[in-house]
Amino acid sequence: MSNPHKKNFRFRYIIDKEFQFKFLAHYSLLFISGVLVTLGFLYWLNQSKFDGGAVFRLRQDAQTVFWKVDNEDAKPGEEKTKFVPRDIYLPDYDHKLNMYTIQRDAVITLSILYLALITVFSIFKSHKMAGPVFSIKRSLTRMANGEPIEKIRIRKGDEFQELVQVLNEVIQKRVQESEKKS
Repeated sequence: MSNPHKKNFRFRYIIDKEFQFKFLAHYSLLFISGVLVTLGFLYWLNQSKFDGGAVFRLRQDAQTVFWKVDNEDAKPGEEKTKFVPRDIYLPDYDHKLNMYTIQRDAVITLSILYLALITVFSIFKSHKMAGPVFSIKRSLTRMANGEPIEKIRIRKGDEFQELVQVLNEVIQKRVQESEKKS
């Protein structure tokens, strides 16, 4: 025999599919757009900064180096390898920019930007939830105190439309019952 006071645990986390998937989609789109912007920015950074020479620019003065090559025209008694001089341009590492510094700064900057965007998005999204919760709480408090209650009104784009509709039906029935008693 089951205990009526035993607490029931829920293992279903998807209760209101439409609301929860819409909420998940909003934050997923925000995250995916952030990843795409980061990847795009890093791609642009690598294309424009590294290839353009802003990070690894070549020195203007050529350095002479000697390359060891096989001497195919060697006569008997001559060395089979010879050293050929060649001018090369070496990277200029005198400046303080490197790939790590640029990408670290980019990731920090983009993280701050994403944090700001998520904060703004969260405020607007939570406002669409907090407004109806406040209206519902106020109406239920009035009902509990025995005060006259009015129909709950929320904006068109707010969340919990279905809940408010059901509560308004309850309020309307309660008002009709109190009018019949009077």
